[in-house]
Amino acid sequence: MKTLIKTFFAIILVSVLFNSCTNDDVSPGGSAVNYAKFGLDISLSQAFSGVDSLVSIKVKVHNVSTGRDSTFTVPSVKCLDAEGKLQSSISIDTLNIAEGLYNVELEANAVHHSKLKTKSIVRGNLMNQSLVKSTASTLPRFAIDLFFPNMGNGFVIAEIFAARTLRPSGDPYTGDQYFRITNNSDEVLYADGLFIAESAFQQMIHQDYKPYVLDKETPVQYITKIPGMHGVDKKYPVQPGASLIICDNAIDHTTAGRNPNSFNLSKANFEWYDESTNPRVTDIDNPDVPNMERLYTYSRTIWGPHDRGFYSYVMGFLGVDNHTFTTGKDYQYDYSYRFVYGTTVKDMKFHAVKVPNTWIVDAVVLAIKDKKKWNVISPTLDNGYAWFSTVDHDQQRYGKSVRRKYDARKHKLIDTNDSQNDFETVKADPWYVFK
Repeated sequence: MKTLIKTFFAIILVSVLFNSCTNDDVSPGGSAVNYAKFGLDISLSQAFSGVDSLVSIKVKVHNVSTGRDSTFTVPSVKCLDAEGKLQSSISIDTLNIAEGLYNVELEANAVHHSKLKTKSIVRGNLMNQSLVKSTASTLPRFAIDLFFPNMGNGFVIAEIFAARTLRPSGDPYTGDQYFRITNNSDEVLYADGLFIAESAFQQMIHQDYKPYVLDKETPVQYITKIPGMHGVDKKYPVQPGASLIICDNAIDHTTAGRNPNSFNLSKANFEWYDESTNPRVTDIDNPDVPNMERLYTYSRTIWGPHDRGFYSYVMGFLGVDNHTFTTGKDYQYDYSYRFVYGTTVKDMKFHAVKVPNTWIVDAVVLAIKDKKKWNVISPTLDNGYAWFSTVDHDQQRYGKSVRRKYDARKHKLIDTNDSQNDFETVKADPWYVFK
């Protein structure tokens, strides 16, 4: 119901932005498209105090209306002024692109002060920005913040299967959704206390939610965790390169009366079990497979990840015990947005819980291809998105998952904190061997 309310009360948004490198764009009617020039101001926080310059700057722009991508290489820029002090912002002039609505991504290498001149990846992005040719003598300028992405080498989300499978009859089958979590490090890690959560906000509808907290926290509408507490309990070791399967119903879904097109999940490591308040909608509990501990849910019945791919998923470890998290005011999130339609104005109010971004070790944004509207989690957690649906209500999505790519040379799963780069859409297989 919560998702339906958010979807129904959609609002139209328009904002500000960016560029393209060819002049052959035409409108659907065949007429030439106007081009506009603009400047970009890059904001630098104190995190850049050890950086001399930005090099290998690439700007990618995605036309939200046409689905077209264009990529630009920009000359290097200095981060220090004449006195050797960090500048608060640096500018890029002048970029030219067809008028339209754009998403913009910037990636560069930050060159540090050290004698070795080490480099670190930095990123920034802007969503749903509208660029219209200005009649003023000065160019429109747009601000973009840069950040250092947190690309860890520990637990990563290796695969998400949310789309469900189809029975031979063609009817969707429910209960076989799963997450695969992999130890991407070279040492034994312990999964005790590891949580998986679904974002409270969805990608397909952009609302001006208040208060804004995404820079520091992630609002979630469902969160479940492996029993135990991180750093204290060591009941669930995971060997380097090994994976955990966390699923809805840990049963053999291929047996008679179920779905031969599904999977045998009876050997899964954990299952999420939801106690429903509706006796007509109940969950299945395999007593031989440990249950996750549900900390919060918006649902009165049972939960499963969105089967068209509207939300983001984050994984990490609580910094407090279960009771403190579920009852502490620091982790409660009451939020709202103002719905306006004609003369109708209504404040829509909701509740969720929130986790500090510092607790999150990995995140995957899901959206329908070319339909991502905004960042529902901080781009420092995931600067891109993955998809298993190419259109809304995609009938080809069933049986497909998003799976992290594998670097056979390094024998590691690829993790650049950009899901569009790191994941691919594949036929789901919880027991797939990375190679």
